[in-house]
Amino acid sequence: MNFFRRLLIILCCLLCCTPTYAAREGQTDPGATQLREPIGAVYSLSATVDTAMRNYPTLRRARARLGQSGAEVSLARTAYLPSLDVLAQEVRTTTNNVAGTIFPQPLNVIPTQTGPANDTSSFKSVFANNYGTNFSWMLYDWGQRHSSVVVARDQVAQANENIKLTELDVAAAAAGAYLANVETKVTIKAQQATVDRMQAWDLVVHTLVDKGLRAGVDAARADADLSNAKILLIESERAAQLAGVDLAETMGLAGVQVAIDDTPWTKRPIEKTPFKGFNPEMHPLALLRSAEVDTAHAQIIAVEKSYRPRLWFHSGIWSRGSGSRIDAHPVADGILPQNANYVVGFGIDFPILNYYPIKAKERGARQNEIAEHANYDLAIQEITRNNARARVLLDNARRLANETPVLITAAKDNETKAFERYRVGLSNILEVAEAQRILQNALVQDGVAQVRIWRSILAAAYANGDLRPFLELAKQAEATSK
Repeated sequence: MNFFRRLLIILCCLLCCTPTYAAREGQTDPGATQLREPIGAVYSLSATVDTAMRNYPTLRRARARLGQSGAEVSLARTAYLPSLDVLAQEVRTTTNNVAGTIFPQPLNVIPTQTGPANDTSSFKSVFANNYGTNFSWMLYDWGQRHSSVVVARDQVAQANENIKLTELDVAAAAAGAYLANVETKVTIKAQQATVDRMQAWDLVVHTLVDKGLRAGVDAARADADLSNAKILLIESERAAQLAGVDLAETMGLAGVQVAIDDTPWTKRPIEKTPFKGFNPEMHPLALLRSAEVDTAHAQIIAVEKSYRPRLWFHSGIWSRGSGSRIDAHPVADGILPQNANYVVGFGIDFPILNYYPIKAKERGARQNEIAEHANYDLAIQEITRNNARARVLLDNARRLANETPVLITAAKDNETKAFERYRVGLSNILEVAEAQRILQNALVQDGVAQVRIWRSILAAAYANGDLRPFLELAKQAEATSK
């Protein structure tokens, strides 16, 4: 009865403690990386980039890969350590033995048996024991272990360069998504202004038609133009919403609605962009590809040095005992060891016939190095092309921004005159519609012209492999607009 009472008490204690443990399991590990919750304030471009650098999963993955590579270096260095093995066995065994030899067994099915051969077989068993320790140390290997450490170190360097490239990609993606969002919002403002003007114009046309001063078809055309302007506005709003979704994803806040400030980016940045001399070999992508080439070359050396002899120091001490009384005097009926031995010596092993598979591995490693060299050359081509394209885009964006004010002035004057000509009956509704279309396109082009300069500067900074000049310009623009 007391037993069941104690069991009941123990079960009650476990049930009471379960919620506490469950609550602890549900808590987040303080050491784990936390996603930054969005703040209620409007995000600037600089804050957007900072948030992306803290939140985006690819950066955490790249840093984890770096930690993994560091662990591989530690693992490769353990090959320099000696080995120390200890064995203790107490068994019950029969003593039937025959003369003969057993080849090495892939599955280790038949245990090793010692002692004199018997001409009879019996299932009578005795106690036996085996105790021993073995100390071995590879003294020299002609560079095999060092080559493995070099490969691991090159992989760490490769992981470091991958982090730098990932940081560049994450920051550029966030900044690009931000400016794309700004561009859609500027487009919405231009489309909304067009809708407002065309609503006023639609009212004027309907008034003239109602008074019999214009044909009814003009009212229908004005309604169609107004409806088309509203459709363009809706499409612009859809593009803005999608751009907002993309922006949140690049910040590591997918599914969160992010508010931005588009004021600084509708102003002209400085004409002289502070970019340093272009050097494609210093771009993070080129540095990563170069690190991959180094790793591939180190792997070739590691494969070559794997075909080397190895010098070992071996030592061991062991003791065995058996309950068999054939030519022996068991201790404690075979439970305790009765004979002890030790051995000390040096040995060299050299897998001579491994030459052919190692040479095959070496050929494969050399082809891999050739492929990595090709990847490096391809990266240089891509970086150089991107830089040339960014320069062209930046130059054309600035030239376009110089023309849009002239276009707006001419388009507004054209629309005003078209309105007046229509009111006095010197033109038809088609001329006014064309004037409105020209002004609408001018407003949109002028709205995005300055933003595209910023996007071109971002593209040039990315092609240079350094976003700091762009981010400095961005901070200056944000400080000026406050």
